Parts: sequence; structure tokens; C-alpha cells
Amino acid sequence: MSKKRMTRKLLLALLFTFSSACSHALDLPLTDANFKNCVAALAAKKNWQNLADITAIECHSKKITSLAGIEQFTQLQKLSLYNNQLTDATLEKLPLLRHINLAKNKITQVTLGELPALEELYIFGNKMTALDLNALPTLKLLKINDNKLLQFTYRDLPALEKIYMFNNAVEHVDIYHLPALKYMDARQNPMPDPLYEEMDKLTGVTFLHDGNAEDWQ
Repeated sequence: MSKKRMTRKLLLALLFTFSSACSHALDLPLTDANFKNCVAALAAKKNWQNLADITAIECHSKKITSLAGIEQFTQLQKLSLYNNQLTDATLEKLPLLRHINLAKNKITQVTLGELPALEELYIFGNKMTALDLNALPTLKLLKINDNKLLQFTYRDLPALEKIYMFNNAVEHVDIYHLPALKYMDARQNPMPDPLYEEMDKLTGVTFLHDGNAEDWQ
């Protein structure tokens, strides 16, 4: 067989292999190019074949600006997008999602819904002025410190044990409807002394606030 024919057959074989690989490439529904590229790299590394294989996404410092399409990752259990450029975040109808880390972005608004398995939520170091959380039955840990929060409201957070909300601008927080609460760090918020007194009266909960800051130094 001539060298030309052998070379031609080799090239055709390589082309077929490449085309086959492309035809089986994971089709990602993400609209943000940086987000898509990061998940594609993870898919190649972990040999994910379809969206159902994807249970954890970690894309830190990738200049991601949009979460559009994330709702189609229905098997997702962990989403960590620390230090990106998100300005808003909507996460809904992800029934297995347990861990969310959106810390150190530029988020001003968060919408969460139908996340029955969520246990940990990290959204510290953003630009939110208000946060309303409700119907998160398994949420245990919440870190919302270092935002610009003026208001933090909630409903139906029966499992929440720890809240870190220091360095915000919150004047009032409801401390009476968190049956599992064990720890709250509310320092560096302009809360009135009567609220501090109410905190100090609650048993079984450790409160850190500006009224007792010297005790924790």
C-alpha cells in the first residue's frame, strides 16, 4: 500500500473519530459563554454524557454573568460560583440541590423557589439590600454577611440553625420563629438596644451583637 493511501486512510480515520466525538458532545443549555465553557471542561474531565450525570458544578472566578439554563440541571446537588460577576440569581425547581455558593459576586437580587433539599446557602459579599427567604424546609446554614442589607425577612425555615449576617444595615430581625436556631452573628448592624435585650433573654441560642461584642473579642 502506498504511503499516500495510508496517509489518506489515517486522516479519514481521525476525521471520523473527531466527528463521532463531536456528535456525542454534551449539549449544554447555558447561555453564558464563560459558564458554558467551565461546565464543558468539567464534563470532559469527568466524562459526563448527559445532563443527568451532572450533580456538582464548581466554577470559581470565571467572570460568569448569568445563570440562564441552570434550571435544566435537575440532578444538581451542589452549585458553587464563588467570585464571579453575577448581578442577580434565580434558582428554582432543583429538587436535589443541597449546597449553593454565590458569595463574592455583585448580586442585588436573589430568587429561590422549590428547593426542598437545600441545606447550605452562601451569598455573602454581594450587594443585596433586601432578602426574603421562604419555604426552605431543610436549610440549616445561611451566610449573608458583608452585603448592604436593610431588610431580612423569612417564612418557614424550620431547620435553620446558624445565621451569619454581620456587617449589614439591618435594624430589625425576627428571632422568634426559627425553632432550630442555635447561633446568630448580627454584629455591625444598627439594631436597637431593646432587640439586643430580647436576644440575650432567649435560651439555647448564641447571639453575637454589638451590645455584647466585647464578650467575643
